[in-house]
Amino acid sequence: PSAGATAQRPVAVQRPRAAEISWDTDRDRVFAEFLRDKSGGMVRKAAVGIERRGDVRIALDQSAAPDDTLPLTKSIMAGARRDFPNRPITLSVYDPNGDPILKARYRPGEGVHYQIAHDGGATRRDGAEPGRSAGSDPQTRKGVTEADRRFAEWAEEHGHAFLRYVQADLERHGRLWFGVTREVKPEDVPQLTQSLLEGARKDFPHRDLVATVFDPEGERIGEAHLDADGRVRWER
Repeated sequence: PSAGATAQRPVAVQRPRAAEISWDTDRDRVFAEFLRDKSGGMVRKAAVGIERRGDVRIALDQSAAPDDTLPLTKSIMAGARRDFPNRPITLSVYDPNGDPILKARYRPGEGVHYQIAHDGGATRRDGAEPGRSAGSDPQTRKGVTEADRRFAEWAEEHGHAFLRYVQADLERHGRLWFGVTREVKPEDVPQLTQSLLEGARKDFPHRDLVATVFDPEGERIGEAHLDADGRVRWER
């Protein structure tokens, strides 16, 4: 080594902290251990009660980025459906402080329905029956604000043959989520999405809007961005 070189200490690699897990039955335990071992440190706590109650609850770790929430939720739901086929499942996702973020409901024959949490909506009640919390009211789960709910109701009313559900967080964050029915052909999805985004632009002008689209089984089709200049850009 040259005279001017300085020794550097090796950098310690911090391993992700293992999630705290709980379960009801032996089958639930197997899935809880799967979450603990395969979540990459993004899950801080997991409570699994699928076999008897069809219920999974997870709290995210501080290391989980907001953009990780939906892919992680989809991955966990896919694993739960694989291990508990034909079982109705409700997956509730909470932030590191215990506040609700997202809820995914799977019903055989109906696919997966994603419900966003919002201020004044769902509250955490450990003894609540799955799907019967305050946030499951049809009016509160459509959107974050009153303007969001009005748009979601308008979209569902005018597109009921094509839309399984619509959920909006447009006023604050320019986000829209919707699921299409089996009546919608794959080639028609871009036009339907553009129509919804252009309708949203009338109520929420001068901002970029993003719509995430799900197929009848609850699988993500893609994400469409409507720029301020009116151009739509797809990410699949």
